[in-house]
Amino acid sequence: MGIGNIPSGYDVALDLTGLTSEIEHVAGDMTLICDAGAKVSDLSSLLAESHQRLPFEVPHPSEATIGGAVASNAPSRLATRFGGIRDWIIGMSVVLADGTPTKSGGRVVKNVQGYDLHRLHTGAFGTLGVIVSVAFKLIPIPEGSQTVAMWFDRLSSAANAALDVGNIDVSIEAARLFSGPTAVGAIRELAADRHMDADGISGGASHLMLVQVSGSAPALNRQLNELTGLAGTVPATGYEVLSGASETDIWTYAGSTGESAKLNLRIAAKPTVSIDLLSRLERVLGRIRPAPISSIIDVGYGTLQFSVEDIDDFDAIAFVNDAKETIREVGGSLVVERCPLMVKREIDVFGIDASSAQIMKNMKQQFDPEKRLNPGRFAFNI
Repeated sequence: MGIGNIPSGYDVALDLTGLTSEIEHVAGDMTLICDAGAKVSDLSSLLAESHQRLPFEVPHPSEATIGGAVASNAPSRLATRFGGIRDWIIGMSVVLADGTPTKSGGRVVKNVQGYDLHRLHTGAFGTLGVIVSVAFKLIPIPEGSQTVAMWFDRLSSAANAALDVGNIDVSIEAARLFSGPTAVGAIRELAADRHMDADGISGGASHLMLVQVSGSAPALNRQLNELTGLAGTVPATGYEVLSGASETDIWTYAGSTGESAKLNLRIAAKPTVSIDLLSRLERVLGRIRPAPISSIIDVGYGTLQFSVEDIDDFDAIAFVNDAKETIREVGGSLVVERCPLMVKREIDVFGIDASSAQIMKNMKQQFDPEKRLNPGRFAFNI
């Protein structure tokens, strides 16, 4: 709810968490249709009975609803392999601002036709219509999975590992590179889990790469050999192979990056420039005011989350404005997911290039001419 520009008006709050009655799972077609209020965790439990799953994992699934995940285009831990949420939507029902119900796509993959208007509503934060229900393609649950955790004392070594992991023969479920205090904390959590000395295991490392692979037991053994071989070649400061509760815990802990930060940015850029972009943003911040930062890069997908633990409002404004220019230089885009209210008053939290402004304003005019839905919340205060 905290994402977005300051609304220009507020009259009524529409709560869709009670909209949960329709859930239609066709296991044979590997499709799911559900109301927008359905919780992601509840759907995951239901689908698991048929050995199927949603092709995305969002933060706090026990609280997140399908409508909220789609409307915010929430970051997915599985993005490296499966892409974003919008890539798996085959249909959607939306109520427009004047109350008109609309539908796009279909209930099964082969019946999908017409314009992909559901892609338009994904990530629009409810500014063009109210998402009522969504139809998804599903994927099977893998036979097994394990995670290799590698840690590094230099970003250059971590970058080499991130680039090389895409060139070896492994079936990656998720691959993320963590840097900063969150990475250090995760490494210490791993040491505690293994009953090892934290300083001894980390060696001063401040970068952590987690690579989760899946498959049958023989396939997993082969893939783990490939990954541990990579860790030794790079070389990593150290590595561990995780499974079961240890695997779940390390992903949960490391995935909390940005939740307590004063300033949190989500950036989309080409995978080949993401690591260099991280270094450039650190330099930009350093010129304004050095501060502890944590980051997550989805290896092979390009999403970068950049979190500043503590920064005053004026420095935050200066950093965001400079960061927008740096990100545009590499063809990326930006959303400031968390910042103080005073900072929001001075910036557009959606760092979208101004060349798109007129198109987006025209779209808002077509879908919501009276500006009833989240007025002012989206890019360019539309």
